Parts: sequence; C-alpha cells; structure tokens
Amino acid sequence: MADTAQKLIALAATIVENVLSDGGDSKSNPKMGARNQVYYASINGECPKSLVPMLTAMVSGALKSKKTLIKCAKDDGLFDLRESALPDGCPALSDGLTLNGQIRRPNAELLVVLYEVLLGSRRVRGTSPIVKLVKSRKASLQKTLARRRQSGEEKQHVERIKMPRFVRINHIKTSNSEVRSHFERELRLKFQGKPDSSTATGLSGVPKGKYTIDPVLPDIFILPAGTNLHTDKMVDDGAIVLQDRSSCLTAIALDPPPDAICIDTCASPGNKTLHMASLMMKNKSKPLGKITAFERDPTRLGTLSRRIGEQGASSFVEARGGDFMDADVSEGGEFNDVTHVLVDPSCSGSGLAADSATGSALASEYDQPSVNSGTLAVVGGGASDSQKVSNLAKAQVEILLHAMRLPNLQVVAYSTCSVFREENEDVVLEVLRRQSRFRCARAIPSWPHRGLDNVPEFAAISPLVCRATYEKDGTNGFFVARFERITGELEVGARSSTTSSKSVKKSKNKNKKRDAYELSTSSTTALTPPPKKVKKDPCAQFTKRGFCKFGPKCRFSHETSSAATYKDDVDDLMEEWNIINEMG
Repeated sequence: MADTAQKLIALAATIVENVLSDGGDSKSNPKMGARNQVYYASINGECPKSLVPMLTAMVSGALKSKKTLIKCAKDDGLFDLRESALPDGCPALSDGLTLNGQIRRPNAELLVVLYEVLLGSRRVRGTSPIVKLVKSRKASLQKTLARRRQSGEEKQHVERIKMPRFVRINHIKTSNSEVRSHFERELRLKFQGKPDSSTATGLSGVPKGKYTIDPVLPDIFILPAGTNLHTDKMVDDGAIVLQDRSSCLTAIALDPPPDAICIDTCASPGNKTLHMASLMMKNKSKPLGKITAFERDPTRLGTLSRRIGEQGASSFVEARGGDFMDADVSEGGEFNDVTHVLVDPSCSGSGLAADSATGSALASEYDQPSVNSGTLAVVGGGASDSQKVSNLAKAQVEILLHAMRLPNLQVVAYSTCSVFREENEDVVLEVLRRQSRFRCARAIPSWPHRGLDNVPEFAAISPLVCRATYEKDGTNGFFVARFERITGELEVGARSSTTSSKSVKKSKNKNKKRDAYELSTSSTTALTPPPKKVKKDPCAQFTKRGFCKFGPKCRFSHETSSAATYKDDVDDLMEEWNIINEMG
C-alpha cells in the first residue's frame, strides 16, 4: 500500500512540477494543463483507472491551495530546518527561498504531501524522505492551519464540492435504451425521474443507487457523486463518455446537421469533436458529412486518433496534425466546403475550480484577473497574471476571425472553461466589431443561465450567450456563444460549391426555426424576440400537454389564459425529448 501511495505521490508531483515550470509553452511544444496531464497519465497506463479520481484531487488540490500550504509550512518552520534535522535523502527545503525569505518555487512533492495532510485525505502514506518529514510534523502542521483560520489569516475550510457523475451517450455505438438497461442491469441503479431543476441543489440530489437524465441537455445521464466508471465496460468500448455537463454545451450549441462539413479547431482529447460526431449520427437521415479535428501537439494527436477509432467515428472524423491558424481558409481551398466550426481554444481554466475546491473559494463569473497580486483567482496551473489572460483573449479572437474567413461557413460555436469576461463576452464583442459577416445568435434557447446581466455594454449579447457555474447549474464554470452568417453574406463564388450548398441550405432553414434574434454591431440595445402570429383556433396538443411539436410553425393558437413565455421549436423538441425519456 505504501509503495502504491508513493508512486501516486510521485506522479502527482511530476504533474505539479510541469504546471509550475515556465517551459513548454511555445507554439511547437504547447504547455499541457494539469487536467490534460492527468488524463494522459490514465490512458497511457501511468495511473490505474481506479486511482484517477485520487490523482486528480491531489494535483488540483496542491495547485489551487498552493499559497495556503506554503504559508502553513513556513509558519511551522519547515523551511528553517537545518540539513541535519532532515531525514536521509531529503532535499534542502530552503532551496525554494529567495534572499528576502519569500518562496520562489516550492518542492512539488512537498506541496502534494502537504495537501494530503492538511486539506486532502488527512493521512500520510508513502516512503520518500519528504513523506517521512511531513508525517513527523503532521500534528504541528494541522495546528498551524487551525491557528491561521482562527486568527482570520486563512479562510475557513470549504467542504469539497462533490458534483454528480455526468455520462454522455455516444450514438455511433449505442442508444438511450441500451444505456439505461446497462445502468439498471450491470450497475444496479434505478431511474428516479427527471430532476425538478438544473441547479446545483437539483442535480446533486441523486441518491446512491439511483440515476436520472439531464433536465435540459439531451443524451446526458446523471449518476451519484463519486460513482467510479473508469473501468466500466461501456466506457472502455466508447459507447458512453465521461464528460462534464458544461463541456457538452459546445457541440449542442453548434448543432451540426448530419451532412455538415465541420472543423474542430483545437480538438484533443476529443470529447467535443466526438460529441459533434454523435449528434450527426443521431440525426442521420442522409449520408454523413465530415469532421476535421486539428491538434498541433504530436502526443495529443495520437490520443485523439485513438479515441476517434475507439468511439467508432473513423469513417467521417479525421485527426489532422497541425495548427488551425495555418489552415487554408481561402475560396477554393481545401476547406472551401466547411459549414460548421467549433472553437474551444486554450483559456485560463478559471471555471474548473468546481471539481475539487478544498479549502478555497470558487471563482465567480464576476471575478477579474488580479492586477495587484499578479494571480488569477482559484486558478491552478493556468495563466499566472492578468496580462496572460489578455494574451489568451487576443489569441481567441484571432482563431474566431480566421474561421470566419471560410467562404461557405454558416455557424461557429465558441466556448471556454473560463468565468472571466475578458475571455467570454469581451471576445464576442471584439469579434463582432472586427467583422460584419456573422452575428451573435441565441445559443441553446432552453439553457436558463445566460450572459452577464449587469454590464451595460453586454446588454445586446447577454440574452444570446450561455454561461454555467456550479452555483446555478451544478457544473464547472463555462461559456458558450453561437455565431451565424448573416443571410446573403456568402463569399463571392462560394455558392458554386455543390457539396456545401446542401448543408448551407439546411443551415439557413434551421436558422429560421431558431429564436430569431438579430444583433447589430453598432447597437447595444436589448434584443427582443420576433412577434408571434395569432391564430383563430386553439391547438389541442398545446392545450393538453403544454407544448406542441410544431412550435411557432403550428397553424393553431398557443395562447393561454396567462401570459406565456416565448419559446421556439427547439425548446419544444427538447422538452418532448425529456418527457419521452422520462416515461420510457
């Protein structure tokens, strides 16, 4: 047991060290975030799948609680110990100190072990000299933390957030009924009905031995927090995918038809790419289109290619090595026929605090990168100061503008796992300012949480974009925007493409069905939905069930005795999907 624990500590320390180091962020060798490193450690066999949750907690906890851990160690005198007082083979901890006594960069293994002792499992297991040192001072370190909290120097302990387990169906390999049968037969789970709300309280209330469906998003099942599916047969076969609820928003916002020609600009490890593929297969009514998934890192490209094969998408999804910014987006070029693009670029990761916030507070969607302290709130291993967030935002804008030069492009979905406005609403406004071919359209009309609503300059786009936070949506912080080409704005000569014209026509028809909000880049007034036509006779289906599958196109009246909330047919279809699945 001690040897296994030490291997896990060493792996966690390696990942923490990689994140804290300054290297590896060049274009040819992009820096890999903590979550990606944990993921690759699991699929490459470095970490047994059953221990992935523990490794994730150790890495993210050590990074996010770094300041608290260092202050406790310093107050306890760890950095003042002479070499003679250290266990044999223990590195000199004072090497991390600058001349004025400040911590330059602490020993990564020390951070991991301190996290386990003070904020994690509270147990010390392992065999290294650092483990022995911390174990000998365990009681003293814990008293130091308690004293700092009592004096107000540290925030009081925040219980670890335990989000439910979200599972997405892969329609290329399985179906809704097969997954439900698997849960009930193999996992001994019972269906408890659809949650009353999509809030954190509503979603976290899935008791042990039960499962349910997402109240808003299709094809998403919700299992109790702590459910370990890393060794599940359907997961190994690629039939179901362990994917956070917020991460599923991007492909749903893009909503590609089966024959769409798509690009994922920043694809690996491929969850969003393969979610697109699943949606296209689910709605298949004609020959499938194609998805080109760009990944510039060779290691991650190999993982992406393997996952595409595992999930059965090799026939229409291609993993392409290289940077999307180098792709030919000119008329008549290789990607002339592309109609849909997903842009989920590198970001600060400030929304990812929800999965293991122990001893620290969550980042708020109204937070901003700190200018005075030079750090980001609750961000571990991402950008380290406000200037880096600004640089990330500039790169995000350029990727979107590059994609929008594609001559037959109809729809772009943009997302980040950040809560900062600089990477979200500000990026949308900048893109709208710098081009006039695309407008911001309403993304996922049934999603209740929209953009920042107390910022005057965002008044026009707030009703159109989507946000997610743990407090409101029971998931990690996220942002999604949908851009649609303005009618009649096809590039000269683009209509000559036979392959793309069908998808273009279908996209236009689908866009007409969507909530028809228009956005003018020169206006910041709030947008209102189009007026509904009044029909003479009441709709029997609407009167009986509260919705109609024909939505706004129904020739009968949908009026009720009280004022009704405006919905489009996408809302109605989503509600119908949920009702059918709850009953069957």
